[in-house]
Amino acid sequence: MLIRMPIVKIKLYLLVFFSAATMLQSKDIWAESILKDTEMIHWVSRGESLHKIARRYLPLTEELTVGDLVEKIKLLSGIDGSLIRPEQRLLIPLVRSRPVAAKTVPKQTDFEAKGIYLNRYTMATQKIQRLVEKLIAAGGNTVILDGKDMFGMLSYPSKVSLAGEIGANGSPVTWDLAKLIHYLHERNIHVGMRLVLFYDQLLATEKPELALHDSITAEPLVENGKVAWVDPSHPTVQEYNLAIAKELAEMGVDEIQFDYIRFPTKKNIEYAESGPDGQNTPRDKIITDFLAQAQNELAPYKVLLSIDVFGIIAWGRSEDIEMTGQKVEDLARHCDVISPMIYPSHFHRPFQGIANPNDQPYLLVSETSERFARFLTNSQATLRPWIQAFPLGTNNFDEDYVLEQLRALDGSRARGWLLWSAGNKYDVAWKALAQWEDVPLQTTISVSLYIDDSPGYLMNHLLRPRLWPSFLASSGVPSTSLRTGSPCDVPFRYASASILDFGFRISDFEYD
Repeated sequence: MLIRMPIVKIKLYLLVFFSAATMLQSKDIWAESILKDTEMIHWVSRGESLHKIARRYLPLTEELTVGDLVEKIKLLSGIDGSLIRPEQRLLIPLVRSRPVAAKTVPKQTDFEAKGIYLNRYTMATQKIQRLVEKLIAAGGNTVILDGKDMFGMLSYPSKVSLAGEIGANGSPVTWDLAKLIHYLHERNIHVGMRLVLFYDQLLATEKPELALHDSITAEPLVENGKVAWVDPSHPTVQEYNLAIAKELAEMGVDEIQFDYIRFPTKKNIEYAESGPDGQNTPRDKIITDFLAQAQNELAPYKVLLSIDVFGIIAWGRSEDIEMTGQKVEDLARHCDVISPMIYPSHFHRPFQGIANPNDQPYLLVSETSERFARFLTNSQATLRPWIQAFPLGTNNFDEDYVLEQLRALDGSRARGWLLWSAGNKYDVAWKALAQWEDVPLQTTISVSLYIDDSPGYLMNHLLRPRLWPSFLASSGVPSTSLRTGSPCDVPFRYASASILDFGFRISDFEYD
């Protein structure tokens, strides 16, 4: 019987077959067309597993992860378990003739990112798709993915020679990072890649000559029982991290984010770089010079360059700057975004007169953001804080806890926000964002306040630090008219339990 088939369709199948066969045969995989949709037959060779086969074909399929493709192959091929045998016939659902290539989507430095952190384990499973869809539904537009984590492991198969030498790319969770980036771009998601720089357990262990050493014992520096810190001043350490950053930029990410861009918070440390007098170069100069070099080398890729810094640095204490090397006003001149980690749980108690910072999310985030904003006055860098989306340190972690932080940032000079949960558990955050998006940004709340303290207390503790920056501008009440014990109606943007700490009590409130 003569089978009729449109010429165009035949050409399409031949194109897919010959293009795919050329690529796959170079990797010792042989497949033949079966002219059904764009599926192909793969004949199993000795020693092959489903995961190994899926890794080879992944770039030419629609599936995002190896696990997804394994399940699709099993479904198409009628396989119940995970065992396959030599010469077994597998159907492979190919949809393209060559791998996709992602391309950086350049952004302005004041791009208002609203995002979440996704770790390497989430990147390897369908969980990433579920979280991305929830993020989009909540009004978000950004994900920060793990490029290199605190163990020093890379999330993708890198071609950087030192990574291969120490085994950093030995367990990639995504075998086709460009495809993942492409998928996120199609969802209009800004893609940032987090690199943990100088806390690198693998590099410090495999290359002890690159580790920081205790200046008294001359032994490698140990933290929590592990050798983990590498020398930020060592050229090899710097070159390694910059090579990874540039490799990721070439793959099409939109932002490179440096985490642990600092020294450990210890005094007696010996490191490579020293001045003419033999004394160690100040740590802040080493960190700033490295960031300036990174800015210069990443400039051709048009990616945003952001850095994570300690929230405590906002208070500008010399001992914090001397130990960490994070001098924000200098760092801000060499990056696009500063992301302080403003987690109330990370502030010791009492802190700056606050008995329990953990239970004062609005107060902590608002004050810390304002202090950081002052550091950035003479730079083009954007302030985009990390805020707490995890329950550590408080018994009151719920959607209101997250909302308090969002309200604090909305009344500050910050531009956007990032939610941090190491385990990527964002159920509470989704509830908060649902409420946040439901309330128009310009909504005000009319509050009757009874001033229980003196005007001096009000000016010194509320207005001067600008803990609620919109208070004075929105009230229209001259500060001199405020009297102890006298009521005044103030159109106040947010109602917060934190206000009680300043001698106020909210008698009633309603939306205007």
